[in-house]
Amino acid sequence: MTDSIANEFERALEQLCAPERLRAIEAGDAADADRLWRDVDALGFTDALVPAEHGGAGLALADACDLLLAAGRCGLPHPFGETMLARALLAAHGKRDVAGDGAIALAAATRDGEGLLCPDVPGARLASFVLVDAAGEWLLMPRADAEAVPGAMRPHASASLRWTSAREAAVRLDVGAATAVTLCNVARAAAMAGAMDRVLAMTVGYAGDRRQFGKVIAQFQAIQQELAVMAEQAAAAAMGARMGCTGDALCPDPLLAAAAKLRACEAAAIVAPLAHAVHGAIGITEELVLGVFTTRLHEWRGASATERACAEQLGRAVMRTGEGFIDFAAAALAPSA
Repeated sequence: MTDSIANEFERALEQLCAPERLRAIEAGDAADADRLWRDVDALGFTDALVPAEHGGAGLALADACDLLLAAGRCGLPHPFGETMLARALLAAHGKRDVAGDGAIALAAATRDGEGLLCPDVPGARLASFVLVDAAGEWLLMPRADAEAVPGAMRPHASASLRWTSAREAAVRLDVGAATAVTLCNVARAAAMAGAMDRVLAMTVGYAGDRRQFGKVIAQFQAIQQELAVMAEQAAAAAMGARMGCTGDALCPDPLLAAAAKLRACEAAAIVAPLAHAVHGAIGITEELVLGVFTTRLHEWRGASATERACAEQLGRAVMRTGEGFIDFAAAALAPSA
C-alpha cells in the first residue's frame, strides 16, 4: 500500500516538476512557484502525517519516507517534508487550519532582543509560514512579515529571516520532544537521498550516451568506478534516511536523525563533484538540470544541523555512555521496529 501511494505521488510530481519549470523557479519565477505548490498540495500527500480525524492520511513517518524521497528525486523546490511535519504538529494541537494550504518551512531561531533570527532557511521564500523553534516553544510566524536576506546558493528560494517581535506569531505551542533540528535533519536527509538518486540516474544516462574515442564513456573503467562510488553513496544515504524516519511520526529519534543527516552530508560531498566530473563542462550549463540538484545538496549540507554539528551530537552521546563506538551504535543507532 505504501509503495503504491509513493509511486502515485512520484508519477504526478514527474509531470509537474519538468526541468525547465525547475530552472525557472530557481531563477525567480514566483508566480509559477505558487502555481506549482497549489498543484502539489491539491494531490493531498502533504497531509499524509496529519491524523485522519483532522483530514489527513494518518501515516507514520516511516511510511511517509518514500514521499520525502520522491520529492527530492523529482526536484520539488518547496519545503515539502518540512510542511508535512509542521502540519502534523499543528494538527496534533488542533491548529492545522491556521496555516492554510501554503508551504511551511521549519527553523530553529535565536532570540534577537525581542525579535527572532533564523539563518539560512531552505525554501523559506517559497513558504507562507515558518514554524520556528524558539526557546522551548513553537511559533508559527508569517513569512511575509519577516525581513529576508536572500540565501547564498538559492537566492530566489531560500533566505535568512528576522522578525522584529515574537508577538507576530499566529500560533504558540510547546516544543516538547520534537525539536526543529531533529525534524529538519529527518526531512533534509530524505530530500538529499532522493536528490542524489536523481543525480546518479542523470549521470548514468549521460555516461551511456556520451561517446569519446569511438565508444560510450560508460565503457571506460575510470567512469565505471566513479559511477559505482556514486551508487554506493546514494544507497547509503537512502538507508540512513529510512533509519532516521523510524519511530513516532512527530518525534523521530534525535540520534538516528543526526546519523541520517550526517550520512547524507558525507555522501553529497562525494556524489555532487563526481557527477560534475563525469558530465564535464556541460554539467554547469542550462541545458541540463544537474546544477539545480547539486546546488540543493550543498545548501542542505550547510543548513540546520551541519555535518559537523551532527557528528558532535553523536560524539557527545558516545562519550556519555562510556561505551565503545560499536557497542554504542548497536544499542543507540539501531532503528526501532
